[in-house]
Amino acid sequence: MAYDKAPSTVGNPSSPAGGNSSPISKDDAAQRRLLAALRAADIINGRLNKIMSSAGGQERVFAFVQYTSHILHHILASAPWITLQTRLGLLARLRAISKATSQSTPQTSPLLALSSLMSEARYMLRLLGLFPLLAWGADTLKSPPSDSILHVLTILQVISNLIYQSLENVAFLSRKGVISKRFINRWGGAGKWDLWSTRAWFGHIFLQYFVLWRKRELMKKAEAKGASKEKQAALSADVRAWKKSLVNNACWTPLCLHWSVEKGIGFPGHLTGFVSFLAGAWGFYDIWTATA
Repeated sequence: MAYDKAPSTVGNPSSPAGGNSSPISKDDAAQRRLLAALRAADIINGRLNKIMSSAGGQERVFAFVQYTSHILHHILASAPWITLQTRLGLLARLRAISKATSQSTPQTSPLLALSSLMSEARYMLRLLGLFPLLAWGADTLKSPPSDSILHVLTILQVISNLIYQSLENVAFLSRKGVISKRFINRWGGAGKWDLWSTRAWFGHIFLQYFVLWRKRELMKKAEAKGASKEKQAALSADVRAWKKSLVNNACWTPLCLHWSVEKGIGFPGHLTGFVSFLAGAWGFYDIWTATA
């Protein structure tokens, strides 16, 4: 502690009653706190820089900001929060706070604007998403999974994702005026293209349940045979990845199904950000801890 290291002033006539020691100690402690804060900020910045060094990492960060801002908006606009603000305003005799809170609307929310901006940034990043999907398909053909069922499921997922990404790109570019709207209006317009894009994405999610089922069967067989410590460690990693994929898929299923139907299935709009956040939380945690 800074106070423990402060020079003693006992018997020093130039420092009566030790009056100069306290200000020096406080300044020293403040400097240490500032340096500690700067070091922590530098560490966080370095870890974020590592994450955002790839397009996938950038997409994860944008998604994190998009979903958290959406969650915060709906928390601040919720009835319990408004009630709390009103009561605090009455206690502090600041009625203007409660009035301003009740008059706020989602259309004017800076948090929703930030969420929308992050969503558009992710659309732009995914414009290049066809290239890794094509590479995934090529790798599957060159080095197919040893299990024939997984091989077929993977090919179907590649096709589903290629359809999804192609339709999404065309719809997005048409909204930006890059592709003529006359072209896509022949098949229902950008809204229809987005709808079918989401349905293709739901196809991937649906197939993923069969992938997870098959992988679980294969892991059970591997566990029954027994293995060395190295193989057991690899098997434990596979089980963890399986659980993470299951959580991700289970979270996206109701959302994607809701967006795949023209009028939706009644999923609450204020919960979409929260459930979307849950879908990617485990993955974001893993890439964050990997930068430590």
